[in-house]
Formats: sequence, structure tokens, C-alpha cells
Amino acid sequence: MNFDLRCRGSYLRSTFWRCGMDPRTSLSRNLSAEFAVLAGASPHDRRFPWSLEDLARVAALFGETLAEVVAVAHAQSSVPAVMSVGGARLRCQLWLGEVAVNPNPDAVVAIKTSTGGSAVAASEATEGVVYRIDRLEAKLEAATRRVVAVLDDDEDLTNSICAHFEASGYDARPFYKTVDLLSAAAAQRYDGYVIDWIVGETSTLKLIGTLRENDPKCPIVVLTAQVLTGVVDEADIAEAVKRYDLVFSEKPVRTSILAATLARAFAAS
Repeated sequence: MNFDLRCRGSYLRSTFWRCGMDPRTSLSRNLSAEFAVLAGASPHDRRFPWSLEDLARVAALFGETLAEVVAVAHAQSSVPAVMSVGGARLRCQLWLGEVAVNPNPDAVVAIKTSTGGSAVAASEATEGVVYRIDRLEAKLEAATRRVVAVLDDDEDLTNSICAHFEASGYDARPFYKTVDLLSAAAAQRYDGYVIDWIVGETSTLKLIGTLRENDPKCPIVVLTAQVLTGVVDEADIAEAVKRYDLVFSEKPVRTSILAATLARAFAAS
């Protein structure tokens, strides 16, 4: 059983990282050449495969076993992952590369999760080990859009918000009555909510409490235009925001800002 150049390089790079060495330095490259010679190859022969015995000999220099080497050599298999695109979550397969050290904030990198991995902008990967992506495969039909319920008794406004959300990649569902949303939320799960504080002449506080009880983490954005008019008490909204972890947005609604606010809430949830 032989290991080709890619597996050989993968093992050496990962081993250097584990030993606190940057594989991109001249010292690491020289060591790689020396190891090739140790295995019986010319350091410039990129076609030369390593046998199990060769790998075992090199691994012993690092105090590792052959089983550990083989595990690393076969680590090039893909992992299931999710990539966020606007409001959609696209399922994909990732082939993880080297550990990314100080990547460009705009670069797309990978982080490991309990279910596989996630492809994110480097600026969003603030914790844990970050990996370069050697390869990414995704099928557009695999995208799953977040379902967002929008409740306001102003039907034109509700439909306008939903249209903008749809264009932003969400599956937006319009509601004009509190009772309709309450019934729908009991039948299926929504990923997020945009709710007017006053629907008809009644506060939606009780509805919000029920939704938050059913889902402690989903984003709930509350809209109102009646704080300045005195119809709504600012202290009541402040208490609700604190108690139910809400996002507050004033009317008149600016749909692009509202969509950005919702996207940020999803990222933080």
C-alpha cells in the first residue's frame, strides 16, 4: 500500500502544525525534502510514493504511530457542511485544507462543528481552529431557506416586507391577524418572526411570550411607529426587549435595513 504526494504532503503539513511549526517556512520545506530522502526518494521526485514502512519510519521521528499516520493520510475525505448565502443555508461537502493562520477577513474558510463543518467568512470565525478549504461542492437544489413569519395588520406593508425577504433568500409567510399566526406557529416551526407591536388595537406581547416560550433562540423583530405618538409606552417595549430577547425596529420600515437586521439576528442566534 503506497501513499501519493497529496497524502504525503497532507501528513507532513498537519504534523508540522501539531508540532508548532509553520509548514510554509524554508525549514519545514527542507525537512520535507530530508524525509523524502529518508524514505528512499530524491527530494525533487514529486511522483515518488511512500510505503507504509516509509511512513512508519518518518512518523517515529515525531513519536507517532503508523495508525495515526494513516488516519491523517486519509483525512482528505469530505465532511458534510453548511454555507450561509444571504438568508439561505446551503448544504455542501467540504474538503478541509491546512490550518488558516491570519486569513484575509473576506476569505471563505471552514470551521468544524458537531455535525461536520461550516463555510463562513473569515471575519465571522472568531473562535476555534480555522481551516482553508481545498474544495467545496454544493447543489443549488439542496438549499434550505429560512422560514420567516411576518405579522402586521397593514396588508400592503406586510406583503412588501415579504416580497423583499423573498428576494433576499427567505421563505416569507404573511399574516394579518394575531390568531392566524398563533395557529400557524402551533402547526409548524418558523425560523424567525417580524411582528408589529400593535395588531388591530391589541398588543402582541402575549403572542410574543408564547413564541419565545416555544423557541428560546429564534430571532423576533418587533416593529412599531407609535412610540413617538405616545400610543405605545417606551418602557413597555424596553421591558419586552429585555425579557424576551427581542430586536426592536421602528417604522416607517426600510425593508433593506430590516432584512439586514434579521440576517444579523440569525447570525447571532
